[in-house]
Amino acid sequence: MTIQEQLRAAMAAAHAAHDAGDIKQSNAIADTAVHQALIDDSSPSPTPPVPAQANDDVAPVNELTPDTFEPIAVHVAPIREEVEREFAARKPIKIKRLNEKACLLKVKRRMYAPYKHDDEESRNYGVGNVNKRLFEGRDNLVAETISKYNDVYTFLKNNTVPWDVGTDMVNMLHFTDVMAGLRQRIAIAEAAADNLEANWDQVVQDDLTRIRVKCITQGKPDRSDPNDYPATIRDRFSVDIRVMPIPDSSQFDPRFGMSDDDIASLERQLDDVETAANRHVITQMIEPMTAAVAKLKTAIGDKGSIFRDSLIDNMVDVADRMARVNLSDDPVIHERIKDLQSLVGTYANNKDVLRNNQSVREKAAAQIDALCGQMQGLV
Repeated sequence: MTIQEQLRAAMAAAHAAHDAGDIKQSNAIADTAVHQALIDDSSPSPTPPVPAQANDDVAPVNELTPDTFEPIAVHVAPIREEVEREFAARKPIKIKRLNEKACLLKVKRRMYAPYKHDDEESRNYGVGNVNKRLFEGRDNLVAETISKYNDVYTFLKNNTVPWDVGTDMVNMLHFTDVMAGLRQRIAIAEAAADNLEANWDQVVQDDLTRIRVKCITQGKPDRSDPNDYPATIRDRFSVDIRVMPIPDSSQFDPRFGMSDDDIASLERQLDDVETAANRHVITQMIEPMTAAVAKLKTAIGDKGSIFRDSLIDNMVDVADRMARVNLSDDPVIHERIKDLQSLVGTYANNKDVLRNNQSVREKAAAQIDALCGQMQGLV
């Protein structure tokens, strides 16, 4: 069997794989094919006797030239591209049903919006509405309370994958940790709202003074108005968590008349959700990797070359988070996450070298870019 035939056999095995066992076997076939090809490519070929030549100016028929043997990459590259194309088109690998791996979380936040419609300024403007910004800046209890409630939302999004607008999926293996993290942040947010309520009258007076001083400084009429503020503030902040199971066609009682078409439609929807979840995991990793490559490719001393630890920390963080939120049974996705964890783990302990050494930067950029390219083939 030629190397091309061996590799195509490996590709066919990979395409037919449906579970982890099949994939492991197909990977072994591919590894054996490439290993044997490398041995054959590096082994010298026996040289037949050189026939007598009538003309010394004519090269011997068995003379080796740079084109005599093509490198193995010439044969492997197009077949690898074909495998990647077929991988991108295949259905998600399933070992467990989605409802066995995850559940749904819906977190509803209610927050006070520090804006008030300004009738007079809107009339003066003439072409639209003008809103007055209350509690400007971050150095006030209103901004601090809003920030704590935003932390709840950020934690949720960092530890789940999307299901639909306003609803997310959480990996059941990490459900307890995610819920504990949410509860902790909700408690902090509610404590901030309680503190805001206790000091509300003073907070309002401070903001009225701020607006009054600002208007005087700008030579404008006093726009401060106590009626712009609600009498109480605590009821303007709340968080509600709802935990729901993921629907599955097996859960529907056949007596209710669910047709085969209805079941097939639900299965397609679940496949689409799982595919989107896989894509979310990969794209979340690609984003900070792409930023890191662009930064590390910039020569030290050039504009935009300043290295900050967050460049590596962002990749460490996203690799850790995606390992926890990943719902895919596909071993390729698992391996790409591990690859990123391993790669950035090396550079996380050598940030000063990346900051000061151009050759190390270039090497890191090449490694991250190569892994990024592998991930982009999965999107």
